Amino acid sequence: MTISERREQAVSEAVGRIRQIERDQGVNYEALKAIRDELIHLTRDTSLFPREHFPLTESGDSAVYRLSEDDDHRFALYGSVGAAGKSVPPHDHTTWAVIVGVYGDELNRFYERTDDLAKVSHATLNETGQFVVRHGNGVVFLPDDIHAISTDDSQSTLHLHMYGLAL
Repeated sequence: MTISERREQAVSEAVGRIRQIERDQGVNYEALKAIRDELIHLTRDTSLFPREHFPLTESGDSAVYRLSEDDDHRFALYGSVGAAGKSVPPHDHTTWAVIVGVYGDELNRFYERTDDLAKVSHATLNETGQFVVRHGNGVVFLPDDIHAISTDDSQSTLHLHMYGLAL
């Protein structure tokens, strides 16, 4: 069996367990932590995710690789490759999200919204914490949780991003 076939099988099995977690527990922090643990288990064998299978774009930019997505666009799993110095401003995902590390460090900054929601496409934010996602750990987000990410590694990073709805 090739690495790609082994990865596809492992991803399929993990996503099956993740579907069951959501079906049994709903969408809440405890369920998302169980999903995170499934994804951490998936990434234990880093040989399933060789760097050469997840390159940066030809121009050296970050890239996203879809590893799994249900026909109804639910339960979407991506390999997110970050170029050195990648930075994504504060955002939410409008669906639940779980991020776990495979290679490299991804700094996540967490925010709470402090404005009155009166202005469209504008928010006043207060940083509430930080966490570095790396191999063996991860973070979870409900649909309206806000975070920003950045990488400072000298080589590309790879993190798995699982969403309740596809991007």
